[in-house]
Amino acid sequence: MNNKIKFIVGSIVIVLAVVVLAVQGLQEDSTMSYSKSVSELHILGDRAKTLSLKVNGDLKKGSITRNNLDLDFVITEGASELQIHYIGTDPIPDTFNNEMDAEVVVSGRLADNGVFNAERIQAKCASKYEADYSSPGFEEEA
Repeated sequence: MNNKIKFIVGSIVIVLAVVVLAVQGLQEDSTMSYSKSVSELHILGDRAKTLSLKVNGDLKKGSITRNNLDLDFVITEGASELQIHYIGTDPIPDTFNNEMDAEVVVSGRLADNGVFNAERIQAKCASKYEADYSSPGFEEEA
């Protein structure tokens, strides 16, 4: 009878754990975020305001403005533009400036006023870190 009680208690613990994980996974405000481009975000319309999103686009040169801890800039994709207001606490990289050509990925939520409140910023400036294959040591093998 002792083994039977252990089996029942163990089964109940497993079932409860599965139920808790399922409920957390179905919650609307979970840690999952959808990845969209700037134009896809505009297509979502008001639905975008209810989702946690990652949006990628190209940094618009000259659009970065800093005011103390506030950082505002614009990302683009073709003719589509998105105003970004950074509200995160991570430090901004020194390389994030008005002169860089970079693809930017921001994570956060779209506000009612159409401005994207970013909690995280990732800048991908591949041109700065490309290898120079014309330098010695990069000869092609025949």
